[in-house]
Amino acid sequence: MREVLAMVLRPPVEPMLAQAAEAVPGPTVLRGGVAFEQKLDGHRTLLFTPADPGGRVRVQTRRGALVLDRWPDLVAAAQQLPHGLVLDGELLV
Repeated sequence: MREVLAMVLRPPVEPMLAQAAEAVPGPTVLRGGVAFEQKLDGHRTLLFTPADPGGRVRVQTRRGALVLDRWPDLVAAAQQLPHGLVLDGELLV
């Protein structure tokens, strides 16, 4: 039987940040291909769903502050996501 290892991330975690590039690499540069997205200005956050049932959703800023009280709709929607999920992204209004 194969053993499955799980890693649990808890805040604070340092988010990935956008980086400027002089040129865009071609689609064959990386084995899995390359994907790009537009840089939008919003609120950089990480969302943590609870690792176990009954836990709390957490929303962290890029500087490590917990701000779940500022995003009640997001916290409510995150209750439907899988346990132990971490999303790193930009919140836009």
